Amino acid sequence: MPTAAERRTVRFRRRRKPEPPERTDPPAQPAAAQGDDPDPVDTWFRYCPVCGSLAAGGYVFHLPHGVDGTCHFSQGVDCKDEKVTMRRAMAVTGMSEEAILTEVYASISNPDNPMRNEAANRLGMAPPRPAEAAFGKTQTDSVAVALQTVVDQAVPAVPVIDGPRLRAEFRAVAKSWSSRGLCSGTAEEATGILRVNLERDLLRQDFAYFVVEVIPDSFCAQISALYGGVFTGYRIWRTADRLHFCGGRQAILGYGSPDDHGGRAAMWHDHGLLPRPHAEALTGKEARTSQLLDELFAIAVTRGFLTGGGADPRTRTIGAELDGMGGLRSMLQAHAVVDRELGRSHARHLELAWDGVGEWRGESR
Repeated sequence: MPTAAERRTVRFRRRRKPEPPERTDPPAQPAAAQGDDPDPVDTWFRYCPVCGSLAAGGYVFHLPHGVDGTCHFSQGVDCKDEKVTMRRAMAVTGMSEEAILTEVYASISNPDNPMRNEAANRLGMAPPRPAEAAFGKTQTDSVAVALQTVVDQAVPAVPVIDGPRLRAEFRAVAKSWSSRGLCSGTAEEATGILRVNLERDLLRQDFAYFVVEVIPDSFCAQISALYGGVFTGYRIWRTADRLHFCGGRQAILGYGSPDDHGGRAAMWHDHGLLPRPHAEALTGKEARTSQLLDELFAIAVTRGFLTGGGADPRTRTIGAELDGMGGLRSMLQAHAVVDRELGRSHARHLELAWDGVGEWRGESR
């Protein structure tokens, strides 16, 4: 049996309130060494409260580009204050440091922005060599004048840049233009390829004129073909020994002769027509669809989809083959290409010519 003193001790212990747990402060963050500035790159990145992806600086561009690509720029929305180091940014995005720095550079148009300049330094970009001339924006409705102006006047007014800057500048425009690629060559080669594109643009419905200008912040010259309230653009940069140029998704880059693209472009040469862009590696249904589109284009500009008040028989046969390959969807895709590249008039004639082929209804498509 416990003694009276032991019972009193037990009662005391039961009545004593538990002491609060010892307070623990969060671990201190390592401070920068005396006299050392923090790494500029590790002060750029934050988390975006809108999409949860990474953002950089006040430009609030996102890595990757938001949820389903819907949050490229969150205008007026501040990112959280949590800093994300370059190492962590690479882990989160799966991108290399060079790719992230290129994204930073490509998303900032202001050449004096410190963030852009720091990215340029880390990408190994040499300062641009000053231009040799000045140039003001001009416009013309002549392909020959536009080409002569850009080569003889606009390009000399463009600074000479190096390879790393060229790749980053192309990256900036390639995303917004859905560019098919960057071509390089002499002034003569560039002129030949650009001529093919400009002559096709000249034939577009509602064509207005060409604009030739220099864009200093992007170190390039640009030719724009304006038609129907929109434009098709081509950018030209120069390095020490070559010109480099790109266009939008519809640009024909690399077309050199009628023997290109497996000889299929010879048909265009024989008819005195302009070439359509082709992917040389197409196979199967894609290759056959491209061949049928070639033939539709030739029919459109030689005899038309409607002849003698009726539908061209071969046009209807092509429609039936497209229907057999992919149904109404394949026909709609081919019609969209005709509409885009030959204009609304030809597209409307094609609608009528295909009336009754498969599920196609020319009056109510």
